[in-house]
Amino acid sequence: MSLYALLTTEKKLRMMWKIEKDKKTSYLVGAAHFFPYSFKKFLSPYINNANTVLLEGPLDENNMDKVVEQGAKGNNNSSLDGLLDDNTITEINKLEYIIQSPSYYGTFMMTYGGQSRNDLLYNQIKDKRSWMAFFNIWFYYRARNGWKYTMDMDALNIAKEKGKEVHFLEKIEEQIKALNGIPVERIVNFLKITNKWDKYGKRYVKYYLKGDIKGLLSGANDFPTYCDSIIDKRDPVLYERMKPFLEKGNALAVVGITHIQGIKKMLVNDGYDVKM
Repeated sequence: MSLYALLTTEKKLRMMWKIEKDKKTSYLVGAAHFFPYSFKKFLSPYINNANTVLLEGPLDENNMDKVVEQGAKGNNNSSLDGLLDDNTITEINKLEYIIQSPSYYGTFMMTYGGQSRNDLLYNQIKDKRSWMAFFNIWFYYRARNGWKYTMDMDALNIAKEKGKEVHFLEKIEEQIKALNGIPVERIVNFLKITNKWDKYGKRYVKYYLKGDIKGLLSGANDFPTYCDSIIDKRDPVLYERMKPFLEKGNALAVVGITHIQGIKKMLVNDGYDVKM
């Protein structure tokens, strides 16, 4: 491997499939919504050659504000308040120091220095909806470790720059409904294993860069969003809404990597030739 390949934040995207039927060609991208590497240079020529770019849902500030607003409305049935044991709360509070500080001094003080829980991370998220609380922690934690690239936003920006037609496959209200359907116990269980998050993240990056979707999904069972409301219920919706564009050809569809297996099966059942 060259020194450039080791040092660059740009990587080759291997989670892409060519879709063909009746001499019409399109591409399906399994997106890493957040990742420590960028794929902009790889995506750019594919978007340039496409007539239409398809994304899961709207990414503008107004719609993102709706997600934040809904996520803040926790209650007895949807928040984490009272659901986590003392040890888990302590581990979550440690993450605040890891996120905010490049050193482990804060973690040491949290563990041995008698720091109280007041104003720590858990108290900032306990009254939010469980999925918003989790994402607050997870995204900041991953960003602290260099996960600063978002393929969906990159694809949208490239498409806009090149004057491409962009369509969103879902409305933000549908996506919020899906988020509300994430079982709280899945989130609680994942928050109980914060000590394994680094290992989980490294595994995800490894298999994603290799283009090994089976390997990637084999370790996804514990992740909160790997559930019916996010995957199984949405796969058919995403597929049915992208179909008219695939029938015309020359489309580029960007959906989360966990949707790929389900959508591929539907494509094959409809007579499409799907190749990586």
